[in-house]
Amino acid sequence: MAIDPKDLGELQKALNEAAGKASVLWTTFITFQLYLAIAFGSVTHRDLFLENSIKLPLLNVDLPLVGFFVVAPAVLVILHFYVFLQLLGLAITAKDYGALLAIDVPDVSDRQYVRRRLDVFPILRFLAGPRDQRTGFFGFSLRLIAWIILVATPVLILLQAQVTFLPYHREWIVWVQRIAVLIDLVLIWYFWIHLRSDDDPINGVLRKAWMCLGGAGTLCVVIFSMDLALFPGEWVDEHLPDFYVPTTWRPHWSEKDDWTSLYALLFQGAVDEVSGRPRSVFSNRLVLTNQSFIVDPEKLDKITVSHFFRGRDLRLAVLNFADLRKADFTGAQLQGASLEGAQLQGASLEEAQLQNARLSTAQLQGARLHGAQLQGASLALASLQGVWLNEAQLQGALLLSAQLQRAWLDEAQLQGASLNWARVWRAFGTPNLYLADLRNIDAHQKPWKDNETFGEWRDAIANRGWLRDDLIGQLAVLDPAGKNEPENLLDQGYWDRAHSSQPQGEEVRRNRAKFLADLACMGDSAPYVARGLFHNLMLKGDPELLDAGGLKLFTDQLLKGKSDPTTCPGVRDFTDTDWAELSELGSKTLIPR
Repeated sequence: MAIDPKDLGELQKALNEAAGKASVLWTTFITFQLYLAIAFGSVTHRDLFLENSIKLPLLNVDLPLVGFFVVAPAVLVILHFYVFLQLLGLAITAKDYGALLAIDVPDVSDRQYVRRRLDVFPILRFLAGPRDQRTGFFGFSLRLIAWIILVATPVLILLQAQVTFLPYHREWIVWVQRIAVLIDLVLIWYFWIHLRSDDDPINGVLRKAWMCLGGAGTLCVVIFSMDLALFPGEWVDEHLPDFYVPTTWRPHWSEKDDWTSLYALLFQGAVDEVSGRPRSVFSNRLVLTNQSFIVDPEKLDKITVSHFFRGRDLRLAVLNFADLRKADFTGAQLQGASLEGAQLQGASLEEAQLQNARLSTAQLQGARLHGAQLQGASLALASLQGVWLNEAQLQGALLLSAQLQRAWLDEAQLQGASLNWARVWRAFGTPNLYLADLRNIDAHQKPWKDNETFGEWRDAIANRGWLRDDLIGQLAVLDPAGKNEPENLLDQGYWDRAHSSQPQGEEVRRNRAKFLADLACMGDSAPYVARGLFHNLMLKGDPELLDAGGLKLFTDQLLKGKSDPTTCPGVRDFTDTDWAELSELGSKTLIPR
């Protein structure tokens, strides 16, 4: 049987069948986007911290957290590409249909009736439907719906995935997500311009204006994904310049105080003390204030590790007052993290990077910080009884009034650290105390009160279900009734001799200032060590530690790095706030206490 290639009826039938299939794919695509939006939106900082599986809504299927954030964006881009291919085929068929219709049905009004026989699929309607559905308000509405589903929503969901996963700090995954955004933008630019009818009302100057607007929107998306949605320490964060925006609408925008980093404004807001949430629009660090990560406290004494965070990148995480007993942070990157008041009894922080970490008032009884990097950390008032600090790097750390009874200090690097008023009863080892502040060291004060016994103090801890067997065993050496003294016991005489052997007066303060400045300017852990050191000095404000001359020597050396980074690599990535606080510290007047 001969086939008529110009049979309008058959072409219309084929067009309607293609539209029906495209409609099913269209619905599937919308549903998948909805699923992803809900799934990404349901992921919390707690889920990222604990690496909880993703439970897809309705399907009730668990997916690995990290794998989900890699696979889901890739699948979305692939499905988006397939949808565009189907719609492009539909657009080509619709164009052929329009050309054949103009030949077979010469009358314009008759053609409109024929066009009404087409499927009601929105894309087909604005491609080949009646003129009133291709132009005017109706046509604009159909195009707007298509633009939202095919252009805006996929890009926003991909950005949502990137922003949601950002606090996890896994660089290669973030780059996979960025590449997915770039590929999707290319697909949109290539296919969207082909999804047009011949009588598209957007032509000429208006079309050029829309193209310029689309180009500007694309550029904003690329800048947001590539240069704003960053986390601390990644390559882009350290090498690409910041964008600055005016913070006030005064006429003198050239003044530096009138500008702020857009990156800081969007992602680096301070944590609200009331809500415990960041004040910025988004967050590139984990914020988990006052949360417990112990499933069953009654069974804690029967397990070795409550949670594994080995090797995790937790830089700048906020874990204040969190319950992290027996957590394993071995080798974790915790630079700039805040763990103030956190319960870390029995936790392992061996070889962890804790430069500029804030552990003030943290409960660390029995914790293991062997070899931990704690330069410039704040451990003021921290409970460190029985803590393993062997070979820990504590240069310039603030240990003001820290409780270090029975602490393991063998080869602990405490140069330039402040141990003023620290309690070190039965601490032992061979620490390096060069230029350390050893005033008012107390090697007599026991960790329990005068009106209670060692057994009562020990049982009060054990009875809470915290590390019962392990902690009792580790703290047994604190028992005054014990017969065996630890080797290299650091009694009061040792600390007094160490203090008296230090350089005295202006000499020690000048040497200490030079040592701390050199430590701050080392580029290995920029900017965390430098930031932690000057924050500790601002907090301490003690002329016996560093007088005004010492503070000026310290700050001057760091400030040189602002104009010439090679003179002080440690201040790399300092923010405007850091520079302002550093300048303020250099002009600070200290009053003797």
